[in-house]
Amino acid sequence: MPVPTIVFPAFHPDIVYISHKGGQFGSPMGDYHSALIVYGFARGFSVDEIVSLFRADVFARLGYLDGWFGNRDSLLEMSRAHGCILDRLFAGWMRRGCFMHTINHPKLFVMDDLARDALARAGLPARSARCEDYLPDPLSGSIWPIYPEIAARLGLTGSTTFKPPLGGLNFLVDAGRCIELRAMVEGSLAIYAHTPAIARHCERVSHWLDTAEIREALRPVSG
Repeated sequence: MPVPTIVFPAFHPDIVYISHKGGQFGSPMGDYHSALIVYGFARGFSVDEIVSLFRADVFARLGYLDGWFGNRDSLLEMSRAHGCILDRLFAGWMRRGCFMHTINHPKLFVMDDLARDALARAGLPARSARCEDYLPDPLSGSIWPIYPEIAARLGLTGSTTFKPPLGGLNFLVDAGRCIELRAMVEGSLAIYAHTPAIARHCERVSHWLDTAEIREALRPVSG
């Protein structure tokens, strides 16, 4: 039975990938980067100035607060193309709050539901025990926070606490420990300093840099 791949950026719209020299360029969060941090680096902003970009008016200008329905519809349409009707399951996931660790790493209860759905479509029985009661979550190595302003829009509780992957590119704390936004910015800048033109390898950030209206909106504020 085909099982759809779950990609859902609505909780984490700031995540981007950066392809570089035939691979994925790394950050303190492994392959994941903050578009706002990459942009701030490209503009030569200080750590404090980059941190100040993480605010509601910037998120609104970038569309970070308005992606829910489009992402939901895309996911459900894609799942139907795979012969899997996720509407009921999706509603159940949302009742549990944020169901994604990152844009492409669903939580274990989502994987449980997908496996049960595939077994049901194949006419095979499934155990009544829930996976999350017995198994560690294999996709929880990296956890990207839902920024508070985005979380509030969705009726959830947000944070700015990142969980880097074990063995990730994190020069500030021991790998695997949680870091706050400022440490995420500092660690990212330390990595990007070795590749000054890194922003041009990110299509989204490159577009921001070339668009006057967005540059005007993405102004840091002083403390």
